[in-house]
Amino acid sequence: MDGLTGLFLPKLSSSRGGEETLSSPELTAVSGEVQRTIQSLKDAEGGGNIVLVIDQLDLLLAAGGDQVGAVNLGEMLIGLREVCSFLLCKL
Repeated sequence: MDGLTGLFLPKLSSSRGGEETLSSPELTAVSGEVQRTIQSLKDAEGGGNIVLVIDQLDLLLAAGGDQVGAVNLGEMLIGLREVCSFLLCKL
């Protein structure tokens, strides 16, 4: 999943070559898209392990402006961890 291209180059389509691209820095949108992608990968893999790597959270924090705060970002990560625990993926 490409989390930055859609934020800084919004004229690109929401997905390219099967790769999902985030279009909003709002944490509910980010979390929802990550959860949908995890679920679709889980369905496609047929029960295999999925490793979720989250990189450059500082850039999301800076790009999100007032919509994203450190506490809210931490809460989103805890929520994703719970989803991953439920779906048996590795964080």
